[in-house]
Amino acid sequence: MYITGFWAIVFLTNRFSANKARFWLGIFMAIVTVLYSCHAVYFLGYHNLYLKLDGVYLGASLSVYPMYYIYVRLLTCDQEIRRNYFKHFVPAVLLAMLLSALGLMASADEKRLYFDSVLVKNSIPETGASFLVIAMSLVFFVSRIIFAVQVLLYLGLGFQLLKKYDRRISNFYSNLQGRELVWVKLLTFSFLLTSIVSVVVNIIGRGYFLNGNFLLALPSVLFSLLFFIIGLQGNKQDHRIIEFEKDEMEDTSSEVNFSIKRQDMLKADLYSLFDNDKLYLNPDLRISDLCRLLNTNRTYLSRLMNDDFGLSFNDFVNRYRVVYSIQIIEQDISEKYSQIHIAEQSGFGSVSSFNRAFRKEMGIAPSEHRRNLSRRR
Repeated sequence: MYITGFWAIVFLTNRFSANKARFWLGIFMAIVTVLYSCHAVYFLGYHNLYLKLDGVYLGASLSVYPMYYIYVRLLTCDQEIRRNYFKHFVPAVLLAMLLSALGLMASADEKRLYFDSVLVKNSIPETGASFLVIAMSLVFFVSRIIFAVQVLLYLGLGFQLLKKYDRRISNFYSNLQGRELVWVKLLTFSFLLTSIVSVVVNIIGRGYFLNGNFLLALPSVLFSLLFFIIGLQGNKQDHRIIEFEKDEMEDTSSEVNFSIKRQDMLKADLYSLFDNDKLYLNPDLRISDLCRLLNTNRTYLSRLMNDDFGLSFNDFVNRYRVVYSIQIIEQDISEKYSQIHIAEQSGFGSVSSFNRAFRKEMGIAPSEHRRNLSRRR
């Protein structure tokens, strides 16, 4: 509750126009703060107060995954917050309003029966329970089913968006530093794991944790760590989809008709630029720069690299950079060059990019390759 509340304040006090994704992340954190505030009321034993907040808790819990999915959209494909986002919150709003209305109509005894049977024991009330108690119970269990469906639906959709975004930037930039969303992928997997924990907790029932502080600490620490990392990484994320699409719009390469003859010529010119002119040593090289030099268009060149070479633009450039870095390492007998120096001289934007590309091409890290050379000598 405190961690998500902290990040909500941080992100919501930033200028809205500066970074829409970060602002939305602030709203996401605020919703999660409400969710865990309701948890706090429940576990601290303020049961009468919790019954008044039960509809709020249900609405917040059914809003978490749609909120996260929309955050991924704002990172990967949407420049603005759209009105149609709010359709994702229809189940949360309707069920929350219905549960709250039923709670207002229920008597004190009906609320107590609902709390003890559903919210503590996680079971259907006994036969003979009133219509209001049965209705409240059905709304609660339907919300848990919808929650389980949301986990699979929104995490799956989010992961597909991330894969599509990766393909787009890999086919445009030779340096992905600051543009990759690897941490969002890891968080999506983390969300999946923590969601499994959430579903298990829903099946067991929160009442199981009422008298077990140690058991309660386990999911608390897990979720607290997850949301702290989301906030930390979200605060670092400066690259916005609007900047990428602006770069794409600046591509003024000419249109060229596809032909076998042109394809052969294009390959020869491409190899010449990389083998002779060493274009790959430019860390800011973009496919649009290459298109202008080759007098071709981005779609045609991307198709050539993807279909003929089986590589993205980023992978194609990095393959040359790795070969060049190996030459530096092999000439550096005294090992006086640092990895930072080798990475910069080879055209990489960072050491982490260098290590990742080297391992992808060679199967080992640059440092290991260097040690192997030293042993042979």
